[in-house]
Order: sequence, then C-alpha cells, then structure tokens
Amino acid sequence: MHSRLRTLFAATTTALAVVLLHACVRPTPASKAPARDQLYVNFVGTWKGTLEVADGLGTGTRVTRPAALQVVPAPDQDGLELRYSSDLSGTSLPHVDHVHFDRTMTDAVWGDAGATAPQAFAVRSSEGGRNGDALRLVLEGEEHNGDEPTMIRETLELSPAEIRLVQEARPIGGDFAFRRAYVLRRAQ
Repeated sequence: MHSRLRTLFAATTTALAVVLLHACVRPTPASKAPARDQLYVNFVGTWKGTLEVADGLGTGTRVTRPAALQVVPAPDQDGLELRYSSDLSGTSLPHVDHVHFDRTMTDAVWGDAGATAPQAFAVRSSEGGRNGDALRLVLEGEEHNGDEPTMIRETLELSPAEIRLVQEARPIGGDFAFRRAYVLRRAQ
C-alpha cells in the first residue's frame, strides 16, 4: 500500500512540476492593457528630431528646424502633458499641451495647457499598437479662431523609437493643407 501511495505521489508531483514548468516558459500573451493605457505608457519620454512648418507666405515652401518633446503624465488630470521646444528663427519656442483620450479611444481633448477649453477631437481611425506595431491615430475636430471654423486633423504615429505628428487644417468645405509635422526619435 505504501509503495502505491509513493508511486502515486511521485507521479502527481512530476505532473504538477511539468504543468508549472510549462506555465513558466509559455510565451506571454499580448498585453491586455487598454489601448489608451498602452498609448500613454509608450508616449512618455524624451524625444528629439525636427519640426517642419509651412513658411506662412503661401508659397508651399516648408521650413525645418530642430525640435524636442518631453511627454510626462499630466499633473492635474488623467492624460499627458506634452512639452514642446523648437528653434524657429533662432529663438527657442517652448509650448505645453495637454492631451486626454477617453477610455474607449473614440474621443480626445488636446490643447494648450493654458487654454480655458482644450480642443475636442473625434478619433476617426486607429490602427496597430499591439505587439510592438506602430500605433496610428487620426483625430479630427473644429478649431474656432475668428469668424469661420476650421477643421483640424492630427495624425499621430507612435512606435517604440519614433513619433510622427502631422497637423493639417482646412476651412469648412475646403481641402486639408499642411500646417506642421514633428518627426522625433526617442532620446537615449
């Protein structure tokens, strides 16, 4: 009887060890964290590269200057604080934005940290962002500077090593025109 119990105990212990070993070496599944949380975590950091802007003269010429971006959790809300610095005309231009996506990543607010009401955006498309793939978000919203509203489109492409942030604008009924583009790589 004791030898049967020892054999059963040894077989059970071996089976348990195999199950535990299998659980420990099994590849980890893709992150189950919500897309917004993954975006926030991957966006935080220091980024350096360039800012390209339209020349403002209507010639279609673009001007490219060095730029940097530091992204940190927003101190006063659930979201991110984007601290831009760019060198246009030999003068460093610091600027701080806040960005916040809702949990379902269908709506966002993005705007100057000092503004009384940040601009509301709808997330028009969201692609990638899982298993190391670049995340591509297209946001659209109306800007009200002056008499006529302008449609703003922000396209954000975020990979572990690079950010591309392109802003386009169009008057209602017109075509989208380039405003600015940041192309930044994660600083070491």
